[in-house]
Amino acid sequence: MKVAIVDDDFSAAACLTDYFGQYGQQVGMKFEVKHFPDAEKFLAGYRLSEYSIVFMDIDLPGMSGVEAAHQLRFKDSAVVLLFITRMSQYAQKGYEVDALDYIIKPLRYADFCLKIKKAINVARSRAEQTVIVPTASGAICVTTNKIMFIEVMGHQLRLHLVDDVIEVRGTLGEIEKRLEGCGFLRCNNCYLVNTRFVNWVRGYDVEVGGQILKISHPRHKQFLKDLMNIYTGGG
Repeated sequence: MKVAIVDDDFSAAACLTDYFGQYGQQVGMKFEVKHFPDAEKFLAGYRLSEYSIVFMDIDLPGMSGVEAAHQLRFKDSAVVLLFITRMSQYAQKGYEVDALDYIIKPLRYADFCLKIKKAINVARSRAEQTVIVPTASGAICVTTNKIMFIEVMGHQLRLHLVDDVIEVRGTLGEIEKRLEGCGFLRCNNCYLVNTRFVNWVRGYDVEVGGQILKISHPRHKQFLKDLMNIYTGGG
């Protein structure tokens, strides 16, 4: 699992890197950790899905961590983001950029273990998977991290991808079962949304990949509960 640490505090970055080594040995995982001393260098070479988890210091020189996080979200809506801060009140800014959590300096290993376990669960739920769907001309293979949401149109399904819209045969119930465990949720009888593209929920509206969809009243409570479980690693 690839991890980026964006922090001008070299001792804190070294401490986090060491913690990843310790945790990896404990749980039998391998982490590839890369450190960036400022946000500009991190964002300049960033590629979509390059990292599973990003630790971002809030108090960075030049571009702040919050500003950098906003730019990161334009590039990648799915990467798991955690803030590093000395004061917990600053971490509330994380809600603006869908930060999963924050970790307080000075860093403590016990606290790190709790945060990283949750981050890994969410990163895994957002990992790229593929699904084969039937079309009028045959079958095609689509990666789930390109599907923003699926819309039912009569007896056809319309897959809204990040770079295209395709129509396939089938029912919303059928494809919902096939995508179980991939981070998709039904917000009403017409839409199945990929939670990695959910930017915000306000009342009965949810923004998915730049489009505003409606959450039905009967599904509202369960949708919010399931969305929270995915974001917190609970399901």
